[in-house]
Amino acid sequence: MRSLRTVGLVLGLASLAVAPAVRADDGRIKVFVDQDTSGPAGTDSISIAMLLQAPNIDVVGIGVVAGDAWLDQAVYHTLKMVELTGQTHVPVAAGSEVPLLNSQGMMERREALWGEKAGDGWHGNWGDEVPPRGEIPLEPGGPTALEVVDKSAAELLIEMARKYPGELVLHTAGPLTNIALAVRLAPDIVDKIKAVYTMGGHIATNQRFNFWWDAEAAFIHLRTPWKERHLTPIDVCHKTYMTRELIEQIASAGTPLAEYLRASYFDLDRGYSYMWDELAAAAIIDPEIITATEELRLDIDYLPGPSYGKTVWTTDRIQPWFSPATWTVQTDIDVERFERLFVDLMRRPPAR
Repeated sequence: MRSLRTVGLVLGLASLAVAPAVRADDGRIKVFVDQDTSGPAGTDSISIAMLLQAPNIDVVGIGVVAGDAWLDQAVYHTLKMVELTGQTHVPVAAGSEVPLLNSQGMMERREALWGEKAGDGWHGNWGDEVPPRGEIPLEPGGPTALEVVDKSAAELLIEMARKYPGELVLHTAGPLTNIALAVRLAPDIVDKIKAVYTMGGHIATNQRFNFWWDAEAAFIHLRTPWKERHLTPIDVCHKTYMTRELIEQIASAGTPLAEYLRASYFDLDRGYSYMWDELAAAAIIDPEIITATEELRLDIDYLPGPSYGKTVWTTDRIQPWFSPATWTVQTDIDVERFERLFVDLMRRPPAR
């Protein structure tokens, strides 16, 4: 793995039968993933594994952003997923270590004035639950020899959008700093990206991490005139849950990924949680998992007050002038279909 100094430098450069939204020439959907990968296991890592394992998906690049983990940690966990699934040809690029404007100090001052606003009390790499920067919790199987490419995550996204115009699907499941940087550096990519699938936000109530950590970047992303906009909010994710029973179904396969999940959840006693990012990935792999949606005009409160990072929304019927960005917001799912897909993908052997 590349040295931490090198990772820091790139910041400055800042068998399934489904009906996907777009297919590449070889019949697979070309996807670029942007993720704040924590680990071992967990929603970030496993959602990447789902996309890498899906036979109808061609992951053409992965950008890494800080958030749920520090950048060096997130890079390591991402590379382990690429290694574990045998997809070592997929380029991984390190991105932003910090938000555009927000900071841990600003967050602490806001909370001193107005109380804790982060949903579920999760502060990501600014909280006590994440190891300090430079301290990387090893995955089952230990270190990896894989390295990031010599360009930033924003640059890699720009490259892939230009390489696959009209084909590329962008999947974002972490803070949106890399995406905001890419859009500002190369506005032409907006028309080249076929569809955007984003996990983040809370329609019902409070701030949630992916938008709250870098509200300015989320504001840019939500208002960018992407051709298709799909949102997996926290609300619909609460219909999913990683259980011991699911892991047991997977572990019996004995494949490297199945063994990884067994070791992560049973040996390391990782806690279970909602399947936030897994559901967002599944919406690309098999859109029929999503059974209900609503068209909402979305925005983000980025003013430095108690509502910083809060998802704000309305409908065309109520306030059509509210925001220029209409998103297709997922509101219900076929849970059994989702779980069948998840177990199938996790039991598959790695690519050869």
